Amino acid sequence: MPLARIFANLGLGVILLAMNGCSPSGTKAADAPEQPAPMQPVIALFTDYGWEDPYVAQLKGAIIAIDPSARLVDLTHTVTPFNVVEGAYLLDQSAEEFPAGTIFVAVVDPQVGTERASILLETAKEKFYVGPDNGLFSHVIDREGFLKAWKLDKPEYFRPGAVSYSFHGRDIFGPIAAHLAAGVAPEKLGTEIPAATALTLLPEKAVAFSSGTLTLEVEHIDRYGNVILNLSADSDFANRLKEGNLVKVTVAKDNYSAPLVKTYGDIEKGRLILLYGGSGLLEIAVNQGSAAKELKVQPGDVVLLKP
Repeated sequence: MPLARIFANLGLGVILLAMNGCSPSGTKAADAPEQPAPMQPVIALFTDYGWEDPYVAQLKGAIIAIDPSARLVDLTHTVTPFNVVEGAYLLDQSAEEFPAGTIFVAVVDPQVGTERASILLETAKEKFYVGPDNGLFSHVIDREGFLKAWKLDKPEYFRPGAVSYSFHGRDIFGPIAAHLAAGVAPEKLGTEIPAATALTLLPEKAVAFSSGTLTLEVEHIDRYGNVILNLSADSDFANRLKEGNLVKVTVAKDNYSAPLVKTYGDIEKGRLILLYGGSGLLEIAVNQGSAAKELKVQPGDVVLLKP
């Protein structure tokens, strides 16, 4: 075979080996392995919109229109309408397990369209929260710490077209989250707020103990009718309650009694009980029943406990 043809065949072989990632000796080329592209941060949605109306779908559509690769997660859309106190508790509980970089769009907004500010918050845990400045982020700031915040006053990053006075979730909060997830720096999305004290925060609900009685507040009522109170199991006041002992429970002018137990199975079906739930907070419950119906309470109500 002519030498020219031999060399030509050798050249073709080298090309084929290179295409397969190998050197002429049969070993893999020493190129650095390709790094996978970083995933977009999750955008987690938290509202009181419910599922019956088109509002959640419109919020999601406004986000995807800006960032088609957005990774959306629904936390809940069934917060009691307009109840910022309940929303602040549920948002904090819902956000706790999510990693740094997560973007939360949180909307419980009875003052929508008024002079209340729209904000972007970054916590010390490096999570982002987009929503109204009405106290909704109070518990998140308490638990995660404040790092920075921005007033959303750059309409070029809002939903294109006119901004509705009554639907800032779709027109402002969702689009801001989409731009943030797509890599726009927070500093471009608004004007920095100097400190956490410049934000609207809910009044601190301190547990009080006087004349042998604990004064607590209802944080939330879950779908089982469990009444979740603002007393943590690791609080000094928790030592006032002893497992197995009966506790007098007073709501308005009505009195009840309930033992403090470890779990629902410790007591017979239908009995009113106290226990520390998965959130670490004290709950009033009925074994396989609804304590909320029995006590006729709602978030924000005061409950007295006398050990």
